[in-house]
Amino acid sequence: MKSLALFAASAALLLALTGCQTNVNTVSRAEPLARPTLVNDKRIVTDRTLGDLIGVVSVNETIVSGNLRKVQVTLENLRDNNREIRYRFEWVDQDGMGVGGVSELWLPLVLAGRETRSVSTVATSPRAVDFTLKIVEGK
Repeated sequence: MKSLALFAASAALLLALTGCQTNVNTVSRAEPLARPTLVNDKRIVTDRTLGDLIGVVSVNETIVSGNLRKVQVTLENLRDNNREIRYRFEWVDQDGMGVGGVSELWLPLVLAGRETRSVSTVATSPRAVDFTLKIVEGK
């Protein structure tokens, strides 16, 4: 009876420890056909902890529906554990004035350990020429 309890406790501990590892394995084309238009970006990190947890892999953009900018930012969880964040895109016109819209809502995102995922948005106005992606820790 005592050895059964010890075995159960050991098994539970092993499951708990391995359950914390949520790394994501991926498979993709060895020679991608996609040729994204990459955007040179400027990064301002005000939360060093978050900056050490979530990385920006790439930023690319295209034009959709004839005259609206679409932006895609690829984010990476730099740690082994799940990470919950919130993000939003803000658009501005050529004069630096905000061009608001539904894309400025804070959206939740959960990244599994070491997962890479893209977030994107389409400008709500053809006047939008630049964007800012803001990221905060999820609550």
